[in-house]
Amino acid sequence: MLLALFRWTVLTGDLPRPEDWLPREDWPHPDAVGNVFGNWNKFLEYAGIKDAPPVLRKRALDERETRLEGRARQLEREEKRAADLRRQLEVARRKRDEADALRDEQARRVGELERRMAAAERRADEAEQRVAERRATAERSAAEQAPEELSDEWLRAHEAALAELEQVRAHRDLLLRDNDALEVEAERQRQAIAELSAALGGTASDEAVPAPDAADEEPASVLEAVRIARETLPHLIFCDSAEESAADSPFRRPQEIIDALRKLDRLGELYADPDGFGASLLQAAQELGLNWRTGVSELARNRWPNAYTISYDGAGLELGPHVAIGSGSGAGFVARIYLHVADGSGPVPRGLYVGHVGRHLPDTTT
Repeated sequence: MLLALFRWTVLTGDLPRPEDWLPREDWPHPDAVGNVFGNWNKFLEYAGIKDAPPVLRKRALDERETRLEGRARQLEREEKRAADLRRQLEVARRKRDEADALRDEQARRVGELERRMAAAERRADEAEQRVAERRATAERSAAEQAPEELSDEWLRAHEAALAELEQVRAHRDLLLRDNDALEVEAERQRQAIAELSAALGGTASDEAVPAPDAADEEPASVLEAVRIARETLPHLIFCDSAEESAADSPFRRPQEIIDALRKLDRLGELYADPDGFGASLLQAAQELGLNWRTGVSELARNRWPNAYTISYDGAGLELGPHVAIGSGSGAGFVARIYLHVADGSGPVPRGLYVGHVGRHLPDTTT
């Protein structure tokens, strides 16, 4: 029986079950095994074969196959989710392009109306000037001769000038109403474009959280944006690596960097309360208009450990949560702000630590 057990294990790489030997005459019957050893488990324990190399290899292969199947299912789910996100992104981009085109058309119409209004104003001024001249002429004529001596031609010309003046004024009022309506529509389109840009990771809406100081400063580079934020935002902790990465960033819209940092400062103010603020960081960040990412994959962290580790006051901090900015391809159009979120239990006090501003750190997608 033991010889049959060892032979089965070598041939199959796995331990047999009672039903494996039951229908086959060339292997001992399970009942016979039970009569000798008491039961099947005692038979396997007596043989001491559970940790034999063939069994261990088969077990390792089974575990690896299980992990690979799980990874394949996870990749399939991620691929479906990525496809859904790509479709949503395309829809959002198409809507933004339509809004941009409509905004440009509205701007063109507003410009045309402004030119027509200017022309109407000139015509009105000319008509009023002609009426004033005719009135002055009428007054002089009335002083020199009797009213009945005024010619019919002069009266007709005077009435025509008055009618033209009224017509020009009515046309001007109509243009003003049209212009007001277009201005309202243009403002609505600007808000829609801002919302779509925020959804695409682009510029934030006009309701961005202002900085405490230097609210009107427009940085000329990513490095300047970080330096302004470091001086004016009290609820963020900036590491030296933030300026180093910002100096290396070719991102073309540094104003979006400072806008995102100002919103993060508001998030840092909320997070400073150790008792919580009634929402998760993800929910609060999204409510502030930030394109928040909760972390990076363990695969990326293990593959590039130095990229996601920074130093602050001698303590090593891991980066993970980050804010996505911009859309498109290339470092000139896409930027990231990577953070370390400290809860106060580690080597640094509670708060949001800005560790990297600029280029997208390497991950499985880059």
